[in-house]
Amino acid sequence: MKYASALEIASALVEQFEPYCERVAIAGSIRRGKADVKDIEIVAKPFTTPIENMFGDATGYLSRMNDFPYDELGALVKGGSRMKQILLHEGISLDLFIVLPPAQWGVIYTIRTGPKEFNVWTQTPRREGGAMPSFAKTKDGAVWAHGEIIPMPEEQDFLDFLELGWIEPAERKARWGQYPTQRRPKPISQQTSAELLWRLENRS
Repeated sequence: MKYASALEIASALVEQFEPYCERVAIAGSIRRGKADVKDIEIVAKPFTTPIENMFGDATGYLSRMNDFPYDELGALVKGGSRMKQILLHEGISLDLFIVLPPAQWGVIYTIRTGPKEFNVWTQTPRREGGAMPSFAKTKDGAVWAHGEIIPMPEEQDFLDFLELGWIEPAERKARWGQYPTQRRPKPISQQTSAELLWRLENRS
């Protein structure tokens, strides 16, 4: 499908999802401005209600996106809580990525903007030629370091963490080998106070 037609459909979908979401945006090849679009990709962060156990701890979340009438859009191919794929009546597929905890908007929106090779590179450790600092990793749509999530509410947060700065979606590409091979970080008990302070400051 041509870009203009796909953008029109995607924009209409965003308007339909907005009442159910804190934020929702077009991603994928449309965001990168590709002339020909194979599928529509949208990232949505729904309004949620935590599910608590008897101790008041959150054990899950109820997503407002569960109430959306997907069958009105077309045929539901995949119906997971975090990703739905729908063959739209217009003849193009919609991949809807739903940001639920612990996933972070900044991470998911960057990854789902693509392209694929850039995604793989950003999540590959630097010791293997990628962009991800080797003391960190992506899991469940978030970046983790030393067993903790590093908050990344915005796309810029993820790109800055990778020391890339802002890159326009259309200009994103893998840069294998850009960073020197990075050794594994020393255990916390062996790090100096200056090293520990740097890590704390760069997590905030």
